[in-house]
Amino acid sequence: MQIKFELVTYDEELDRFELDENTYQIELDDEEAKTYDLLKSSDLHLYNWLKESDFFLKYIKEEVYQDSENKKFAISDINGISFIRFYFFKVTSGDSHYEYFKKLFNIHDESDWQDREDIGEEILQCLLTKRKELILNLS
Repeated sequence: MQIKFELVTYDEELDRFELDENTYQIELDDEEAKTYDLLKSSDLHLYNWLKESDFFLKYIKEEVYQDSENKKFAISDINGISFIRFYFFKVTSGDSHYEYFKKLFNIHDESDWQDREDIGEEILQCLLTKRKELILNLS
């Protein structure tokens, strides 16, 4: 089984993510494919599994960012499961992104637009920590 994935790079000095414009493919063995099938319905479990997999890190070091010591990056998509909202969320983001993060971070509903802005700021604060967990560092 093959999976396709996309990446974002992280510039620590600017505290900014940028899209890597490429789509990558990696072959999974039978055991990895079974794990993928078990985790694909839980986006963050899937993300963490891939992020921590030796085969994935080896592929990144050898095929994607060779000669890029201390390169910081994150996964933005795995087979159509998007993580891009983690890196580019803004207070003006759409309702679906708000709903996703309110559920993820256990944030209660807002009642009007002003509260929505407050909720957006709360989401951004939670994302400061979550983004650090998602970043991989090639060392």
